This record gives sequence, structure tokens and C-alpha cells, in this order.
Amino acid sequence: MARTGEAETSYRVSANAVALGEKGVLIRGRSGAGKSSLALALVEAWRRQGDFARLVGDDCVLARIRGGRAVLSPHRAISGLAEWRGIGILSQDYEKSVVLALIVDLEPDEGRAARPRLPEPEELCSDFHGLHEVPRLSLPARETERSVAAVMAFLHKVSTK
Repeated sequence: MARTGEAETSYRVSANAVALGEKGVLIRGRSGAGKSSLALALVEAWRRQGDFARLVGDDCVLARIRGGRAVLSPHRAISGLAEWRGIGILSQDYEKSVVLALIVDLEPDEGRAARPRLPEPEELCSDFHGLHEVPRLSLPARETERSVAAVMAFLHKVSTK
């Protein structure tokens, strides 16, 4: 519940979200870009390290902006469900909420070749519903293994600063 005088705004986001330890990762991209695959692979890779990881939401996530942070939670109509391409919709353990720490944008092949190899510092952050300079990675669509490695390296780098 919002404190007196503190506004809380909720947004519906077409994305996936995972909790990796205490860090929330929001995964955005076109349909078929590999959002669900990346979310589930990140959870598995994080757990293999012996750390807590869980799906928050698949396909539709709610973002509540409060106190200068975004809190991600699953849409109640599909909480605890995840799409496994080629298999169907399956029940999945899920976390009820997590604070956003990183946005991952899965980019299509076209236009990616024109991007510089090393991003400028301002390209590693994004505005998100009124929040400024949220850490952000732009990664190739449908390259799950490479994206898992990039997200894990980035989060490790951020947590050791």
C-alpha cells in the first residue's frame, strides 16, 4: 500500500520477468524472439550456481512504480504458467514480485549488424515508465545461450561494483 502522498502507478508490460537472487530481469522483444526461452534458461543457469531463481511472469508482467523503483509481478490471469514452445503452456513455480534491476531487449537480426560492437555507456541504460537510467542490455533474439552468458556476466559485474 502506498504511503500517504506517495503515488503508485501500475503498467501492464508485454514481457517476461525472472527473479535472479534479489534482482529482477525484465525481458522484452517481439513474439518469437525467445523471451520465454531466455527466462527459463536464466532461471536454470542461476540455480546451477546454487542461487535462488524463479520465473516471475511469462508474456505479461505488471510493473508498479513506487519510491523510485519498479516492482515486477505476474499478471494474475497467467501467474504460474509458462509457454514452452513446441510443448505448450505448463505450470511453473513463480515468484510473486521482484524489484527491477535489468531490462533485456531481444533485438531482431535486421539492424543488429549496424550496431557498434561496444555500446556507448548511455546505451546500457533506459528510461522505464518514469524511472531513469535503468540498466539495459540489447541482445540478439533467439540466441539463448549467448544471452544467458551476457546477462549473468552483466549482473555479476553490477553486483561486484
